[in-house]
Amino acid sequence: MWTSLLHPELDRPWADRDGETVRELVARAHAIAARLDARGGRVVVSCRHARFYVPGLLGAWRAGATVELLPNVQPGTLDRVDADAGVAHVLHDVAERRARSAKALYLPEIDAGGATGAFAAAAWPEIAVRMTTSGTTERPKYVAKTMAQLVGELDVLAQVVPAARAVLSTVPLSHLYGLLFGALLPLRIGARIVSHDALLPVDLAAVLEREAVDLMISTPAHLRAMAGAAMPRGLRVITSGARMPSELHLELEARHGWRVTDVLGSTETGGIATRSQPSTAWAPLPGVAISAPGGQLVVRSPWSGGAPVELDDRVELTAGGAFAHLGRTTELVKIAGKRAHVQAIEATILAVPGVVDTALVVHEAAGREPRTAVAVVAAGDLVAVRDAIAAAIRAQFDAVFVPRIVRLVARIPRTERGKLDGHALRELLGLGAAPASHLIPLRLVAPGRYLADISPDLVFFRGHFDAFAILPGAVLVERVVWPAARATLPAIRALRGIRRLRFRRPVLPDQQLAIAIDPDPGHHRVTFEVSCAAAVVASGQLLVD
Repeated sequence: MWTSLLHPELDRPWADRDGETVRELVARAHAIAARLDARGGRVVVSCRHARFYVPGLLGAWRAGATVELLPNVQPGTLDRVDADAGVAHVLHDVAERRARSAKALYLPEIDAGGATGAFAAAAWPEIAVRMTTSGTTERPKYVAKTMAQLVGELDVLAQVVPAARAVLSTVPLSHLYGLLFGALLPLRIGARIVSHDALLPVDLAAVLEREAVDLMISTPAHLRAMAGAAMPRGLRVITSGARMPSELHLELEARHGWRVTDVLGSTETGGIATRSQPSTAWAPLPGVAISAPGGQLVVRSPWSGGAPVELDDRVELTAGGAFAHLGRTTELVKIAGKRAHVQAIEATILAVPGVVDTALVVHEAAGREPRTAVAVVAAGDLVAVRDAIAAAIRAQFDAVFVPRIVRLVARIPRTERGKLDGHALRELLGLGAAPASHLIPLRLVAPGRYLADISPDLVFFRGHFDAFAILPGAVLVERVVWPAARATLPAIRALRGIRRLRFRRPVLPDQQLAIAIDPDPGHHRVTFEVSCAAAVVASGQLLVD
């Protein structure tokens, strides 16, 4: 497995210009593995610097452990890790943390010594990493990737991403995107990984120049800060983790001569597609199958088990298997019968002179129409900024989209991955909890057999009923049974009717449903049964074309 992850030239530096060679990296990973007692357990690698993170990662895998990817390394998160009996060790490079927990292992103190760098067979873990989704469109949930899936995705990325000499990531390596593109991919293609702690554009520019970086891994939030700064020219940039605004892409090309490749992906599916110009369609990665029933993006990926995964993205298929991305379903704002996309409204606000950054949310109260609220990073008086924003929106959209709440803020809250921190944003705007989700994800467990977790945050529970919330039967058929039938039989085109429909028990929040789909030989009738804890909830027969 070492040879699946590492470039075959063992005596070339893997980190920085004068760093360790690949051979020395393997020796250090062996030394770290020898200190771990974690076979079959989980290990957290929370190092800030790549020169410690990468050998810690390989050492944990060499010891047979699953690596837990944390959403952040804030003290509260690490305290929860300390209390988690399933986590055996926390590998880190922060001296102050040494006395914080009995699980902590300070990597700078581990000497490779006489450890062997041989590519000996190892008991690699079946599950390589475990992580949580961002929770931007639904409640966060755990997602695991096997070592085979991780290596399979790496195989494809090595074909798609051009060769590089030195790679710098502004994304923490403890996130899947940063791990794949900022650590594992450079190891695979033989590029140096630049270990740094630069945050400001001026500091990043210095590191990029000093280390002769030719490929940078970043996010739109980080790139926006670099767009107006003095930066080295001619870099190749990969961006993901959040939506890349077209105007930012073009500005980076015009000002810095950067060649930007945008990667569309998700925690559940891994990488999905790429594009190098905002005006072109997205090209699926080799091996990824895309479909769009009703315009909703459904992905079958070899590095996510091959089961269909429906995402909260609206797409339009184009010639040659490519697709146009129309935005996320949750980004569609509907007010008083009018529709607009969050991205389009935000782009209009960003065009207002003096506005540096912005984020829009939709808020609603019982019995009232939804309204928009925006946080803005801008110079000037609040009244002048608010009036300019209102005028710009009225010129492009119906007046119902003019925000009732405008807040000037020092910065838009975003996570380390560059994604909008919806909870923190709503707190800044004084709006409290995030809006409910409309998604009910399905998990394939066997042919025609699925599981669905019913989140208490589903919008369908609102008002149905307040004292005793139950999921409406129509929602159960539309959002659970019909998607399961479509996933089982991709060839069916339409639902003609339903026979023998019976609802036997109510579906409540926090329940897990088992869905069984059994088509007849001619595929014109599909029998279904939904159960919870072995008790039948609903059953019937779909008539399909």
